[in-house]
Amino acid sequence: MPEKISGIILNVRKYNDKNSIVTMFTRSRGRLSFISPIGSGKLSNVRRAKLQPLSVISTDLNFKPSAELQRLGSVASEEIWTDLYFNPYKRLLTIFISEFLYRLLNASMPDTLLYDFLVDSFRLLDRSKDSIADFHIPFLVSLLSFSGIQPNVEGYSPGKVFDFSSGSFLFPEASNGPFINAKDSQFVALVARINFSNIKRLRLTNVNRREILYGLLNYFSFHFPGLASLKSPEILRQLLE
Repeated sequence: MPEKISGIILNVRKYNDKNSIVTMFTRSRGRLSFISPIGSGKLSNVRRAKLQPLSVISTDLNFKPSAELQRLGSVASEEIWTDLYFNPYKRLLTIFISEFLYRLLNASMPDTLLYDFLVDSFRLLDRSKDSIADFHIPFLVSLLSFSGIQPNVEGYSPGKVFDFSSGSFLFPEASNGPFINAKDSQFVALVARINFSNIKRLRLTNVNRREILYGLLNYFSFHFPGLASLKSPEILRQLLE
């Protein structure tokens, strides 16, 4: 029996001359991949516009548990982004975020809190009239908690290092894996507390932004190896500088 589902477009790639594969993070069923007709003419152009990265859509789904690819029928836009695809800086962030989420949410189960956070974040980015140079920082920091790797900042004290494996602060001799040195670990404790509300109070330099971005990506990729081969962070860094 058909069910109406909502989803965020993570990736669209060509499958053959007639079809594309559309990967979504859906609110009710987690990550799903769909086969979608490419079509031709004006209607196909309208459909492609609705299936851009980070588009939020709804569709009727006849879910087949044994099928690797579901079939994507007609789609309707649930959110209309007015600036996300037209502002060059926001568009680049869209490319980075969609690639990051595509790899992070590789086998995700439903998570309504995460889904709602993502939509709220994209809405904030789309409507923002202020500088967006720091947007990706609180966004990635917030995803640490949803991913189950939120650092335990309560254990910080001078002389301790940040241990990647445990996500906690330890004395160097107690760490069994990669860690951030004691000098920079204080900065980790600060970054872990960043959110969309307090980011404006920090006066970050371009060097700060680059160090935070790559620090976060290194930590994520330690726990989620698929993130180690992201293509977009370097482009993001160059543009936002």
